[in-house]
Formats: sequence, structure tokens, C-alpha cells
Amino acid sequence: MRAWRGWIVALSLFFVACASSGTGTPRDDGPVGGAEVAEYTNIRLALEALRPSWVRRAREVFIDGQLAGSVETLRRSFNERISYIELVPGRAVVRRFGPCQAPAGTGTLDTPRDPQCGTRPIIHIVLFSGR
Repeated sequence: MRAWRGWIVALSLFFVACASSGTGTPRDDGPVGGAEVAEYTNIRLALEALRPSWVRRAREVFIDGQLAGSVETLRRSFNERISYIELVPGRAVVRRFGPCQAPAGTGTLDTPRDPQCGTRPIIHIVLFSGR
């Protein structure tokens, strides 16, 4: 019985040490605040450092609910004040942003932007309303 207690204590200490070591992967699900990305040259560099899987998983970027383009849009410098950036899961894209149609002005009607639209997540940048 005494030997079991020793093992239980040793394992408990091991698990506590592992949990508090901070060597786990960074959180990759919560929104990124505008202040966090302000330190970077562009949003793509910020997201590659702060939320690396977002850039790999998403294909499109929306700004304030409007299609802005592919993830390459993130390479441009933003002068706007960003409130936060979120990753919208694929299952919520159509519900939040509407049907996946080509952007206005492209001359293409009723043509999906992307065959996988609504199945892949998108990056949504929300700006401060008082610019």
C-alpha cells in the first residue's frame, strides 16, 4: 500500500510539472486583438506567429463582413485600426456571411467563389467603427 502512495505522488508531481511547464502548443482558437497585430509589419506575419494554423487552413479573408480576397490580402499593410481578428469555422461561413457567390463587379453571376466555400474557415478582420 505504501509503495502505491509513492507512485501516485510521483505521477501527480510529474503531471503537475508537465502542465505548468508552458511547453504546450499555443492556443490557436481565440480571437487576436488589434493591439497584438499592431507590432507586426503585416497581418500575415502576425498570424503566422500568433495563430499559425489559421493561415494554412483559411483561403479567404473578410473585412467587416465583406469579402476582401484571398489570404494573400493579409500581406498588405493595414492603416485601419483593427478591433480583432477571428477564424470563422467553415460550418458558420454561409450562415454569417451569406451564400458563396462571386464578388460584385466581377461580371460573374451565381458562380461560387470557391468550390469549397462553406467547408473551409475564413479569416475575419473586424475594424473599429470610429476610424
